[in-house]
Amino acid sequence: MQDFADVFDPIIQEYHGISPDATHTSDMDVNKIQGNIDPTAPVHSTRIRVGRSIDGFGLSPGITKDQRLGVESLMKKAFANLTGDLAGTYYPLTGMDEKVRQQLVDDHFLFMSGDPNLKVAGMERDWPEGRGLFHNKDKTFLTWVNEEDQLRIISMQGGGDVKGVFDRLARGIKAVGDSVKAESGKDFMLDPKYGYVHSCPTNLGTGMRASVHVDLPGKNKLSMFSFFNSLESVIK
Repeated sequence: MQDFADVFDPIIQEYHGISPDATHTSDMDVNKIQGNIDPTAPVHSTRIRVGRSIDGFGLSPGITKDQRLGVESLMKKAFANLTGDLAGTYYPLTGMDEKVRQQLVDDHFLFMSGDPNLKVAGMERDWPEGRGLFHNKDKTFLTWVNEEDQLRIISMQGGGDVKGVFDRLARGIKAVGDSVKAESGKDFMLDPKYGYVHSCPTNLGTGMRASVHVDLPGKNKLSMFSFFNSLESVIK
């Protein structure tokens, strides 16, 4: 990051509101989440994800074909080490069976090519080689390999149990990171000032985003105001 620090530092600091002498901290302690979404709220599902990059491999706009294949090869080994509720199966996009592809589409798990922003940034080169996704048996823990970032680690489930979804995500990030370290000696790419490094500067830091899928039809303004107040109290 130091090669382009003079260009990107002012932009990053203004966008994220970071002081020049800042030091990044990430706190993934699930016990600090207070409360949960109102169980009567019209929430279909909750999803929380992070991006991660692995030391020694290029970021998506500049990664080589061999490096991309190297990331996939490493992750196949890392996924095989996951146990308990995180254990599952890796599905490479290359040579994917049509029935498997359709099931992943139906589950809303499969990422596809065609995003104009990713394409213009060079992130869809050599599609679909070196790309794929992993999910556990319960379909509540996923990892996308070599989409926008080298890794997108995702926890999701029906309903509004934010604490449960976050707990699984935190455990999954640690398990994946530990497995990558055991297989390769590599860590997730981390900058002491800006945090975890991603292809897009907007994701710097913890790299986490949370979302809920809500049913809006038939809800009046008062009930939706109550719901969003409930959500805000959880994620503060």
